Amino acid sequence: MEFLVYKVIRLFFLLLGLIPETVAEKMANGIGGVWYRRDKRHREVAIKNMTTAFGREMSKEEILALSRRAFNHVALVPFEMGRSLRWNWPELRARFRIYGIFHLKAAHAKGKGVLVLTCHMGNWEFLPVSMGATGYQISAVYRPLDFKPMDRFILEMRERFGCRMYPTKKAVKGIFKELEEGNAVGLLSDQNAPKPHQSVFVDMFGKTASANNGIAQLALTTGAPVIPYFVARDGRFVRGEFGPEIPLVNTGDFEADVRTNTQNFSYAMEKMVRKFPEQWFWVHNRWKTRPKDEAQG
Repeated sequence: MEFLVYKVIRLFFLLLGLIPETVAEKMANGIGGVWYRRDKRHREVAIKNMTTAFGREMSKEEILALSRRAFNHVALVPFEMGRSLRWNWPELRARFRIYGIFHLKAAHAKGKGVLVLTCHMGNWEFLPVSMGATGYQISAVYRPLDFKPMDRFILEMRERFGCRMYPTKKAVKGIFKELEEGNAVGLLSDQNAPKPHQSVFVDMFGKTASANNGIAQLALTTGAPVIPYFVARDGRFVRGEFGPEIPLVNTGDFEADVRTNTQNFSYAMEKMVRKFPEQWFWVHNRWKTRPKDEAQG
């Protein structure tokens, strides 16, 4: 039964991918508009998040307009996923524009593997395939979906151009193996981290946020360089952009260094979001977990 459901899911996305791009954009805008009006909870989360991030630089009207565009952006993601299922290697390379690849090359040359810091920007499902287009061996960590047929479909889509995916609960061994072999490992680290032993509080857009501390621990333990990377829609192309290596602070005080480096990674992600602000996943409650000494809200 699971296999049959998986086949139906795959067929659904293939059919979505047959819709011409201009038509798909209009449909996504319509779906996004309905979603924005009907889904009060996520609308309020998005507006609250954007007010936190841009309230000092944008008017209320500008924030509302940005939030509407963000919903349209997310609604377009499934259409793009379906379209990408038909891409082969030449089509993939023609569709993507990768910038800053020299940053990846320089980090890779150090021979310690590379930790690629990334976030839910653009169509984040393009992260594995776009990094694979660089010519370097790429792997990534993911959280498996509870719905197994959908999980199978997503995993196959991410791995089809050579990216090796490691589920979160079994990822540590795989990450060390990839780094020892000099490969790059992509790690999403822009969402709320609720577990105290896996997180530290950092500043993000001027407000305290709970951030996963795993990348800082890995970098300090292995010496692997950390570089930021994101994807975003850029006209008719998908823009993939690597940033310069984020200098690792290593004073010998491991706990303090984890906090400092996680903060620096947060600043790097904030820079990513500012480049294409409507394309971040604003409907996630990024600032949900609060410090104990702060009132909830």
